[in-house]
Amino acid sequence: MKKCILPLLKARLGISAGSRDAVLNAVIDGIVSDCDHTHGIKLDSGRPDHVMFVLDWATWKYSHPEDGATPRSIQFRLKNLIIQKEGKADETKNLG
Repeated sequence: MKKCILPLLKARLGISAGSRDAVLNAVIDGIVSDCDHTHGIKLDSGRPDHVMFVLDWATWKYSHPEDGATPRSIQFRLKNLIIQKEGKADETKNLG
């Protein structure tokens, strides 16, 4: 996930040098880890909606290091990913 997000994040933030790569990678890793371990969402770098979700959240996190309230648009998309995950889990249960 990092390999596809990092160049997009740097472009969005206007960063061309590699001096901030460690910080940006930590932000990306933190988001992917949070989705996986806290919400049980396995993000897929092949899905554009997952890439854009991580990109938007990473842009916001980098720009707001004080970690204030996450924007409603990101919260909404996270909740939709959780609902999609739960819907897929329900489909695999044998109801009958």
